[in-house]
Amino acid sequence: MNQAVWSRPYQHAIVIPLFGVLPEGLLDYLHSLVRCGLWVVLVDNNPQPLHGQSGLVGEWEMLYNYNRGGIAGGLNYGINHVRQLGWEWITLLDQDSRIPADQICRLLEPWQTSAFNCQLIVGPSIWDEQRQIRHGRWQASNTAFEETRLLISSGTTFRSSDWPKLGSLHEDLFIDFVDHAWCFRAQARGFQLLQHAEVILKQQFGAEHPNRLCRRLGLQLYSPERHFYGLRNLRWLCLQPYIPLDLKLKELIKMLIKPWLWLLFEPQRLANLNAVVWGLMAPLPRNY
Repeated sequence: MNQAVWSRPYQHAIVIPLFGVLPEGLLDYLHSLVRCGLWVVLVDNNPQPLHGQSGLVGEWEMLYNYNRGGIAGGLNYGINHVRQLGWEWITLLDQDSRIPADQICRLLEPWQTSAFNCQLIVGPSIWDEQRQIRHGRWQASNTAFEETRLLISSGTTFRSSDWPKLGSLHEDLFIDFVDHAWCFRAQARGFQLLQHAEVILKQQFGAEHPNRLCRRLGLQLYSPERHFYGLRNLRWLCLQPYIPLDLKLKELIKMLIKPWLWLLFEPQRLANLNAVVWGLMAPLPRNY
């Protein structure tokens, strides 16, 4: 890799979709990203623009996607815009995610080594802010990079030039299991997924569940709409040949239990019942 290109941090762009109420501290975080030489693209993904006149003005770009394709559509729109501008590296972030701005460029380090396939997707380690634990499994290693099968979209980093082969995120899925479908399809296309042990992303996963049993089981509180997408999209996921069997079984077992907990221990019980029924009956998204 050309060292002159590597040393220019402004070749690295950050794409952040926005939806609903913005979290506290976001504006300060955006300024810290810009100070580190990162190009920031915000995608207002609300059905009607909310953030153009919200004081969220600074040295970054604001795009408007009107929630077309959900989180997948917002990310795709931002990524395609960044590629048109010619940035070499792209990192995706959630509005509730935080990686120290001066650590984000460390996600590019695996490309500097000869130990890995040049077709890479790299993400940070995930710290669950609510449960105060590391998200997912982790094994100690002599290297800072751990191979993994799945990365959440927030923190995911890749070369802009690899996007045509990686392909877009599946907008018909809208939100749940979007990262599962994209990551496993990428591996089927020859990409290697890595987590950086020394770059930590702090993430909020939903809201705290009001029921003690559900909290002990690790559930967060989501809307009935999210429950619908979770059920419908899992049905779709189980039909995809590139999704590992063990993951399909794991998610299916969880989904045999979760709907009962939604109906017994969550508010909006009628809406949750409708979400469960429709999630089991709705037509499936197109092939991906």
